[in-house]
Amino acid sequence: MSGTLSLSVQNLDNLCQKLALLCDLATPLELFELLAKTLHALTQGQPVVLYRRLSTGDLRLAYCYPLESTLTSHHELLAIRCDDDLATSNLQLYELQGEQEVWGYIGHPPTVHPGLGKWIQLLVDIASQRLRLLKAERIAARHSGLKSRRRLLSRDIKRLTSIDDILQHHGASWCDIFQAEGIALAYQGDLHCFGECPTKHQLFHQLQQLNQQNTHDEIIELNSNCQDGLAAPLSVANAPLGWLLLFRQQSLITARVADTKLQDALSYWMPLEASMIIELADDIAVAITALEVARLNRQLTKTNQRLEGLAHTDPLTKCWNRYYTELVIEDLIHSSVSFAMLMFDIDDFKNINDTYGHAIGDDILCDIAQLVQETLRANDHLGRWGGEEFVIISKELDQDASLKLANRLCRSVEQHTFSIADHLTVSIGLTLLQPGDQPRQLFERADQGMYLAKMAGKNQVFVC
Repeated sequence: MSGTLSLSVQNLDNLCQKLALLCDLATPLELFELLAKTLHALTQGQPVVLYRRLSTGDLRLAYCYPLESTLTSHHELLAIRCDDDLATSNLQLYELQGEQEVWGYIGHPPTVHPGLGKWIQLLVDIASQRLRLLKAERIAARHSGLKSRRRLLSRDIKRLTSIDDILQHHGASWCDIFQAEGIALAYQGDLHCFGECPTKHQLFHQLQQLNQQNTHDEIIELNSNCQDGLAAPLSVANAPLGWLLLFRQQSLITARVADTKLQDALSYWMPLEASMIIELADDIAVAITALEVARLNRQLTKTNQRLEGLAHTDPLTKCWNRYYTELVIEDLIHSSVSFAMLMFDIDDFKNINDTYGHAIGDDILCDIAQLVQETLRANDHLGRWGGEEFVIISKELDQDASLKLANRLCRSVEQHTFSIADHLTVSIGLTLLQPGDQPRQLFERADQGMYLAKMAGKNQVFVC
């Protein structure tokens, strides 16, 4: 055994100790470090590199040892990006197996001790098992964290009004769960950012590439100026909404090296992180959809209110229209609420239209409606019956009180100064609800009273 192991690994007991340590490591990076150092010692100082496979099939450098000497003396290791690159390299390779497929590869230049292969394979197999266990533990912990945040998000969604609100309330916790420095949401052409993110110009350029690649069902590690980013599609019921992007400023190789080729080759995310981000993306997509539904409901409520107003309101004078006035009177008759009906029109209104024009005539109608509204009680209602004729519904007034109201309206119009030189007056027909009345009978009596008021000289009230 001493002839096949390097000086730092003297015997089988020492190797077993390394295997035991691998089984107890708490993080993937600690595992990579010990595995790489052990292989470095076993191979008598050969550089050791670890590549992880992306969901796209490309390869990224996840770890190397020793760092400085490997990066300065073995530039060809940085150029490995795919399986073909590995196949043409002279590296001795070992697969790191995931649950269902190859997680990545660890390798080193050929050693003068070919008998080391079985020990290295044993180390790699143990490391693969520990890596799968660490992944399961981290997934469980992050599932727990995301589940907790999901409950909080569900609770908050009723009081949050925008995507920026969501990020301000939950962005820090999401970044903490994924050890990210920044988070960005792309939705309907807008970008919403929290924490440390690339510039919006860089993000829009990256999003354009993502959309062109039509990768709305994949987790993507970004490149170029967004190298440290991980992108997940936002979708509901397979309908794409946008993108969730997480950013971290530190790659898996922790040393800062000012080397452009190195930076392009580095990996910033573990596969388990890539698999977990989709769960966060689903939560955010549901939250955004809930916000959109709430916004549409508010718009729908406003639209319905507007339509209801249009259905009930005379567009010129803004008081009730004839249709709604008739409905209200029918309801009042069926409810047995006592009320008086006053029907009036503007005396000699045709002369106003003929003399001043219909535009001025419309202004007079609006002025009359406003003046009458200001004179009525809160429990009284004004509706336009047609042309220059109006109807007033006054609840729970007897004949004397209704007559006083009608006369007060006559005086108010007579004494008001309008935009034309002529003095305006109105003639009013007054009637009260009687047992057995139907709407038609009420209108006929009020109309008859208005006609008699005009015949009696106008500018007065006649009760029928």
